[in-house]
Amino acid sequence: MPRFFINHTSLGEICVDDIGVEFSSLEAAYLDTCEAALTIAFEKLRERQDPTSDAFEIIDDKKNVLMQVPFSEVLRPSAVRHISSIKRENALALENCRRQAARSERLKDEIRAEFTRTRRIFDAIRANLSAFHAA
Repeated sequence: MPRFFINHTSLGEICVDDIGVEFSSLEAAYLDTCEAALTIAFEKLRERQDPTSDAFEIIDDKKNVLMQVPFSEVLRPSAVRHISSIKRENALALENCRRQAARSERLKDEIRAEFTRTRRIFDAIRANLSAFHAA
């Protein structure tokens, strides 16, 4: 069975799931995540905290984000949708896109740095081989 990792985002803090859970499918992971969102939301409401800005990310074993599950989506019945909630969802989606773009830029920078480091290592190896063959 595939293993999924469920990261929780709350107030800008990310709780990363390093262990993961096996589910039969992405749909099963999504349904379980929705149940968990409801449970956490009810606890937050009992503590007089607003859970609507929280979200889960469902990630595969290759660290690809497969799905974003905002608590606001789980808490709001789909039949009742207001313009303000649609605007808020769009703002959240835009923020998610910005966050993913920033993450992509960081990853690109890390890859560039790793290529630079690898290139230096190869240059040193070539220099050592040249010196060895010259001797």
